[in-house]
Amino acid sequence: MKNTRIAFIQRNWEDNLGILWISSVLKNNGFETRVRIEEENTYNEMRMFEPGIVGYSCYTGDQRWVSSSIVKLKGSGVKAKIIVGGPHATFFPEMIENEPIDAICRGEGEYAMLEYAEMLEKGEGRHDIQNLTFKTPNGIIHNELRPLVSDLDELPFPDRSYYDSYKFLATNPFRIFITGRGCPYKCTFCYNDALHQLCGAESKYVRRRSVDNVISELVDVRDKWGIDEIRFSDDHFTLSVDFLREFSLKYSEQINRPYTVNARADSLDEERISYLRESGCRLVCFGIETGREDLRNKVLRKNIMDDQIINAAKLLKKYGIKFLSSNIIGLPHEKAEDAWKTIEINQRIGTDLPWFSMMQYYPGTQIYQEAMEEGIIAKNFNVDDIGTYFKNKYLKQENIGELQNIHSFSILVSRYRFFEPIARFLAKSFKPNAFFRMIFRLSYFMVTLKRTNFKISRILFGLRYYLYKI
Repeated sequence: MKNTRIAFIQRNWEDNLGILWISSVLKNNGFETRVRIEEENTYNEMRMFEPGIVGYSCYTGDQRWVSSSIVKLKGSGVKAKIIVGGPHATFFPEMIENEPIDAICRGEGEYAMLEYAEMLEKGEGRHDIQNLTFKTPNGIIHNELRPLVSDLDELPFPDRSYYDSYKFLATNPFRIFITGRGCPYKCTFCYNDALHQLCGAESKYVRRRSVDNVISELVDVRDKWGIDEIRFSDDHFTLSVDFLREFSLKYSEQINRPYTVNARADSLDEERISYLRESGCRLVCFGIETGREDLRNKVLRKNIMDDQIINAAKLLKKYGIKFLSSNIIGLPHEKAEDAWKTIEINQRIGTDLPWFSMMQYYPGTQIYQEAMEEGIIAKNFNVDDIGTYFKNKYLKQENIGELQNIHSFSILVSRYRFFEPIARFLAKSFKPNAFFRMIFRLSYFMVTLKRTNFKISRILFGLRYYLYKI
């Protein structure tokens, strides 16, 4: 075992597959690692572990927590190098300038972290590692990105051994997996297109593990910790019909557990849905985003028509698969009636689990750049103002208060149309307030419960997720 120990700290009670993959690569190369979820004793445990590196994965909205965690870590006496990766660090590497962070990892982290750990193990002081940004006495050093991992099957399975330290995770048979990386579409609000451009437009951005490799991991986790239900967190699980055909057969034979996937409505044809049904898919999640087709396709560049959404919903209902729709309130230049149209299309297709967020402008995305140029975002905007999906304090639309109220009623009215007249009146007549937010929280919690299928272990998991996100 090598001398340099590496620890990772996260706040959420679910698998962060990026961290777990990095941990696995490090372990395969002789390093001791430890993955911990922040609790009261976490920092004392870190002090006893004496890591040489402590890593964080940071999404935009989590940066304040990362900063506070690093302060607690340093305050406990840990003298490790601090490295931060994840989407926020990738698109906002400037966070290294004002935080006690030694390095930023942009893009994929497995081999960058391995090279960083090997460098420290050898006692070297290099600052030329691809994907990493370093803070040095002479200033900030940015390095180019390395090629993406082209063959995902070459990576070891994510390191889930931290389950053994958390009974809740070890006994909760709901597991998260991923079969591929990347998405070929260019939605302006999503980091995928921005990351593709960052990695080089010529790079092979969309990659898929082989079905056999995925099934082997599922069998491994099932035999060690058990599996009751699976969520495949790929951005677009139904992209390849050939993959689905092979997956359906082998998954049914060897795993045969209910599962959830993400998809695009325009890919949900009858052949694909039949493969999902045959292999036990319980829930499909797809984005509507807005009920105005022109906003969806011209502003968000989703390139999905209303008819495709309606047809996908009909086919899913025909095959008995429930679906969750993701929707956004507060789009650029959106009027109140536009937001009600988003609710209306969910009513029309009978969405089982409607999910609504307020528009978030993430640094690095195309819609962020356009909003800044158009003055939609306040001049005093700070990236730290971005919090959860459900709040937005920095938009300049004149009707933002009414849009926030519509968001508060969105889930309730999507499911129960008869509430719409009074919801319309309340949304227009009152300022956003705690009572309206409570209605949203209760509605969201009910969606969370339905998503768990009302199983006790899943309800507890969902409750933790709910408390973290709201």
